[in-house]
Amino acid sequence: MHGHGKKALCYFSEMNESQVSPDEVTMVGVLSACAHAGLIEQGRRYFQSMEKVFGLVPKIEHYGCMVDLLGRMGCLKEAYDLIMGMPMEANEIIWGSFLSACRVYNNVELGEGSARRLLELDPRDPWGRVMLSNIYAEEAKYDRSMGLRKEIKEKGMKKSPGWSSIEVNGSVHGFLVEDNSHPYYNEINSMLEKIEKLMN
Repeated sequence: MHGHGKKALCYFSEMNESQVSPDEVTMVGVLSACAHAGLIEQGRRYFQSMEKVFGLVPKIEHYGCMVDLLGRMGCLKEAYDLIMGMPMEANEIIWGSFLSACRVYNNVELGEGSARRLLELDPRDPWGRVMLSNIYAEEAKYDRSMGLRKEIKEKGMKKSPGWSSIEVNGSVHGFLVEDNSHPYYNEINSMLEKIEKLMN
């Protein structure tokens, strides 16, 4: 979408008018577009329509998009309730997204809970501790903030670089931030440029 959330939703409307049924991947794009454009009511409606209208059972990625949307819009209680009501266990991505929202809106109570969940899922990742430390600092709870920073340093924790992955024909391809080592790097960039030109 890259800043074209509303445009993506227009394409989705055209799809519906042409009676083309969306699949699960399309719905991830639609919900992400709502999150990035701040369209909370549309996002709620599309999420609810997945099963009722399109016969698609929401997967963890769809819940993740909704948590992101609700978190961005400051609906932390609703996002938390959604997480707790999910038919599957929330993963690091969902708890991380929720913790980021708690940081933005300085919600210590929910931030502590989501940081605890992140630590249970991956005790070696310092990110949850850093975010919680920032929340404490914002609330002038400097002893707690410094305690977490000290723990990170003493345990020698380091943040992993960001990456994305995609599955093509049964093979998973991973991409690190600013990584150009993939064997099809030039072909991938060329295709992305073509897609971008088509979208403009």
